[in-house]
Amino acid sequence: MFRLLGLLRPARFEDPQLGAYHRVGRMWLPSSTSSGLSVALEGDTQRPSPEAIALARQLLAEPAQRVQAAQAFVQADAQTQAFIAGHGNLVCEGFTVYPNGRFAVEFSLTGWDDAMVSVHFDGAVPCTISLGD
Repeated sequence: MFRLLGLLRPARFEDPQLGAYHRVGRMWLPSSTSSGLSVALEGDTQRPSPEAIALARQLLAEPAQRVQAAQAFVQADAQTQAFIAGHGNLVCEGFTVYPNGRFAVEFSLTGWDDAMVSVHFDGAVPCTISLGD
């Protein structure tokens, strides 16, 4: 019975640089909310992907270049500008990192609580935008 109870506990992972994580589906989400950028990591049931962890560390070491590239990509996209219009300013929340070298820069809007603008990168190049509310 005790073994069964262990299976019901949420999976956890801790990285000395990235912090504590818990698993939701294939994604590992930060367990604590702190100021600064957060990073969601894709992985399996045991832990985030080692490739995703390595990329997350690189992104957090120097985030400004990727965030600025994502903001420029958003500004150049008419559909995204229409989505944002009248809903405040973009705020960078952090990154979602996948094990295949891809990642997304995640933005919220100051005037729309549940809006999300995700700029997906393939390597160092922004390639698509996902909008959600």
